[in-house]
Amino acid sequence: DDETAALAKEEISEDGYWGVKQTSDRLVSFAKALTGGDPDKADMMIEAIKKGFEQATKAWGGDLPDICKQTLETAISKLEEWKKSATSDASYK
Repeated sequence: DDETAALAKEEISEDGYWGVKQTSDRLVSFAKALTGGDPDKADMMIEAIKKGFEQATKAWGGDLPDICKQTLETAISKLEEWKKSATSDASYK
């Protein structure tokens, strides 16, 4: 119905719960928690996220929707920034 369609549209919007920003934030938070906050393990988490997306693509039976690809790229970018910020912090010590 129209109400459900409107809600779904809102949920996957830029600021929606299932949108790129919030979903990538949740992926990054989960990755950081799994590493115990160790940015030296960021590359391992990036590879794990990529592997998960590959498995989801296979399960989907083809290319995932663009929002999924954007979420993957954004999460990887955020993890790379986390890794770089830790590296630059260490160089000042």
